[in-house]
Amino acid sequence: MNGPSADQSSASEPVVPPFGNGSQAPETFDWVAEMWIPAWYEAQQSPDPMPSPGLPVVIPLRSKSILVGRISRSRNINPQIDCEPDSGVSRRQSQLTTDGSRWWVEDLDSANGTFVAAATDPIPSNPIPIGVKHELAADDRIYVGAWTRIVIRRATEDEKANLG
Repeated sequence: MNGPSADQSSASEPVVPPFGNGSQAPETFDWVAEMWIPAWYEAQQSPDPMPSPGLPVVIPLRSKSILVGRISRSRNINPQIDCEPDSGVSRRQSQLTTDGSRWWVEDLDSANGTFVAAATDPIPSNPIPIGVKHELAADDRIYVGAWTRIVIRRATEDEKANLG
């Protein structure tokens, strides 16, 4: 990436949620997921009120397989990327996997689909196929639910120091 695109924000103090499912987090990570509320909300025409965009939430990615969704205590679903309060996101929305240098996203038969588009592309209108791993390019954005956008990117040295 050459610099922030129009829908990116440069946060000096990222919002950091607690690590996934309460397990002990490893000390190191090379990748982060950045969640933000972009123009995706307008394209979805959601009846739910959109929360304030605010700063992006930066989540360290500490394993090779990451569940994206919403927590369900009754069903014991604890996604590492928790997309609350976006009710358009399924409990088990999608799975992110890596080989250490590349990332893939797979829709897990979610209710509203998982969409992928490059930063310079228009908002996508067709979801990726269910159950098929879609390789992410360096500038791809993942769109889920009514307003959630996720970007997978290399962690900065500051993020490694502050989030580790």
